Amino acid sequence: MRVRTTIFLLMLLAATAFVAGLFQLKRAEADKLEAATAAMRGVWKNSVRAFWRNQGRVLQKMIEDMPVREGLVGALLDNNKKWAEDTWNDRTLAGSAPFAFWVYHRDGSLFYAYANTPQDELKNSPLPPDAVEKMVGRDRPLLFYFPLKSNIPGKRRLVEVQGVPIRQSWDHRQETPPEGYFLAGRIWDDEELARVLPPGRGQAQFVFQDQSAPLDSGSSGMQYAIPLSDRLGQEVGLLQFTNENGQLEELGRRSERIFQTLLVGALALFVVLLLLLESAVVHPLRRVIKSLHTENPSLLEPMRGQDGEFGELARLIQLFFQQRAELVREMNEHAAAEKALHESEEMLRHSQKMEAVGRLAGGVAHDFNNLLTAIIGYAALLRQRFADNPAACQPAELIHQAGEQAAGLTRQLLAFSRKQLLQPKVIDLNAIIINLHRLLQRIIGEHIEIVAQPDAADPCVKADPGQIEQVIVNLGVNARDAMPRGGRLGIRTRNVVVDAAHPVPDLAPGDYVALEVTDTGEGMDAETKARIFEPFFTTKGPGKGTGLGLATVYGIVRQSHGGIVVESERGRGSTFRIYLPKVEGPVETAAIVPAPARTSDRGESVLVVEDEEMVRVLVCDILQHQGYRVLATDRGSEAFRMLREEKVTIHLLISDVVMPEMNGAVVAQRVHEICPRARVLFVSGYSENDMADQGLEALAFQVLQKPFTPDALVRKVREVLDGVD
Repeated sequence: MRVRTTIFLLMLLAATAFVAGLFQLKRAEADKLEAATAAMRGVWKNSVRAFWRNQGRVLQKMIEDMPVREGLVGALLDNNKKWAEDTWNDRTLAGSAPFAFWVYHRDGSLFYAYANTPQDELKNSPLPPDAVEKMVGRDRPLLFYFPLKSNIPGKRRLVEVQGVPIRQSWDHRQETPPEGYFLAGRIWDDEELARVLPPGRGQAQFVFQDQSAPLDSGSSGMQYAIPLSDRLGQEVGLLQFTNENGQLEELGRRSERIFQTLLVGALALFVVLLLLLESAVVHPLRRVIKSLHTENPSLLEPMRGQDGEFGELARLIQLFFQQRAELVREMNEHAAAEKALHESEEMLRHSQKMEAVGRLAGGVAHDFNNLLTAIIGYAALLRQRFADNPAACQPAELIHQAGEQAAGLTRQLLAFSRKQLLQPKVIDLNAIIINLHRLLQRIIGEHIEIVAQPDAADPCVKADPGQIEQVIVNLGVNARDAMPRGGRLGIRTRNVVVDAAHPVPDLAPGDYVALEVTDTGEGMDAETKARIFEPFFTTKGPGKGTGLGLATVYGIVRQSHGGIVVESERGRGSTFRIYLPKVEGPVETAAIVPAPARTSDRGESVLVVEDEEMVRVLVCDILQHQGYRVLATDRGSEAFRMLREEKVTIHLLISDVVMPEMNGAVVAQRVHEICPRARVLFVSGYSENDMADQGLEALAFQVLQKPFTPDALVRKVREVLDGVD
C-alpha cells in the first residue's frame, strides 16, 4: 500500500472516531458543566484573595501600630537587649498566633530575634546584613516568605515576613535615616491555616517547590493557587485552595462516565493507528532522516528495492549523495586554486609595485644627490669666502640649509629603496632605547606617556645606530600624530625565535631581537595598513607630512636584513614589530669625532674621474685649494690616456661608481695596473650592495657618501692618503 493511501485511511478513521466522541460529549454535559463552573469560579477566587489579604493585615497592623517604638529606639542606640527580652517573650505573646521578630541595627547587623515557638532556625536573621537596608528601607511594602523546617517528620512550615524601618517618634516626615529595622513574621503550617479558614467545604494547603503533587480537587472541584515569593522575588511555593460543589460533582460524574467510554474506544483506536503508522510511515521516515543526518546513504539500502514512494526516495537520496560528493570535491579544488592564485597575484603585484617605486626613488635620489653635492659644496665655499662679510654670507648660508634639507629627503628616498650607505656595527638595542627616551619625550610632547620596556636579554644586533634611532623617532612621531588628545606609547624589546611554528614574512628562521612600538591611537583600517610603507603616501592634511617617514623605516629595516610586521585596527591603536637578526660579540663604541683635516704639504697627485661636470669641477677646486695636484676627466678611457702620455704617478684615484663608459671598478683596476700604489676613494650615493653589483668586492676602497661638504671631502682624502681606515 502506498504511503499516501495509508495516511489518508488512518486519518479518516481517527477523525471519524474523535468527531463522534466530541459530539456525544458536547451533547451530554459539556455546556452545563462549563456554565456552572464559569459562574462560580470568579466569585470563589475573589473571596480566596480577600481572605489571604485579611490574614496579611495581622502582620501589617503589628508593624505599623507598634506601641513600644520609643523604647525600641533607645534600646537600639544603647544596645539594650534586656529591654527587647522583656518586650518579646513567652509571657507577652501568650495565646498569640506563632510569631517571630527580628530587630536590626542601622548597619544591618541583627540586634535581637525571638519566636514564640521552639525553632532554632528562627534565631537567625532571614536577611543577610547587606540586604536589610535595601529591602526594608525601600518605599514599597516589604513582604516575603521563606520555608521553615519542622521538628515533626513530614510536616512543613512557612514564615510570612513584613518589615518597617525604625525611626524617632518626632521624625514624622522621615527626614532622617532610620535608627534600625523591625521585621515581624507569622509562622504558618497546615494546622494554623485550617484554624483560620472559614467553615465550609473548602481546603487550603501549602505546596512547596520540592513537592511533586499538589492537591487534587477532582473533576468537579475548583482550584486557585496564590504564589509565594522569597526576598529575591523567586517562588518558594504556592498557597493552593480547593473547593467542592455538589452540582459540579454531579455534572462531573456524568461527564466522567462519558469520557471513560470515549477514552477506552480512543485508546484502542490509537493503538491500531500507532502500529500501522509505525510500520508504514514512521520506521521508513526515521531511516531516511538518520541517513540524511549522518550522511550515510548505506542505511537506505534495504529500501531501494521497494516499489512505493519510500523506495523511490531512497534511490534519489543515494544519487544525491553521490552527486553532492563529486560537486563538493570539485568546488573545494576550485576554491583552493582560486585562493592560492589570488594570494600569489596580490603578493606579486605588491612586490612589483614596491620594487618599481623603490627603483624610481633610488634613481631620482642618486641623480639629485649629484646636484646637491654641487649646491652644498659651492654654498660652503661661498660661506668660507665671505666669512668676514655677514651680509654677503647670509645667502650662501640659506642655500646651504636648503641643500641640507633636500639632502635629508634624498636620504629618506634612498632608505626606502635600500640604496643608502650604512655604517653597521654591533649595538645594544636596549641601550639605544634608554638613551633615546628623553629626546623622544621632548619630540612627541608631555601629553603622551612613554613606557620603555627593554626586556630582551643580550639584545645585540648589527645595524647603523643612527639609522635605528631614526626608525624609533619616526615611529614615535607617527604615533604622536595618531594620538592628538594624548595616550600611551610603549617601546619594548624581547627575544624571539622565527621558525616554522612562528614564521615572519621575508625572514629566514633563526634568533631575532624584536623591537615593538605600540600606541593607543586611532589605528588603521586594512586599506591604509596595506599602503603605509609606500613613499609619499600619507593620511595627513596638505603640508603636514612628506609621506616618507614609514617608507624610511621600511627601507632601513630591510637594508639591515630585518623584517617589519604591523598590527592595527580602527579605534584600537597600532603595533609596529621590527625583527633584527641577533648577533654575538662585544658592542662597538661610537667613533671619535675626527680632527680638522690638514692641507697637503707634499703635493700629492689626485686623479678625479666624475661624469657629472658640476661635481667634478667642485672636487677639483677644493683639492687644488688644499695644495693637491689634480688631474680630472669625465671618462675612464681619457684617464688612462692621461696617465700613459703624461707619465704621471698619482697617489689617489677619486672616482664615481656608475658612469656611462665604464664603471668605477674597471677604472680602479686599470689605474692600479699603471700605478700599483695608488689608493682609491669612491664618491657615490649608492649602498654597499649596489657597489658590490658593480664588481667592487675585490677592491680595497673607501666611500664618501653624496652629497658631501668641502670639509668632509678634504678630511676623507687625507684619511685615505694617510692609510686611516
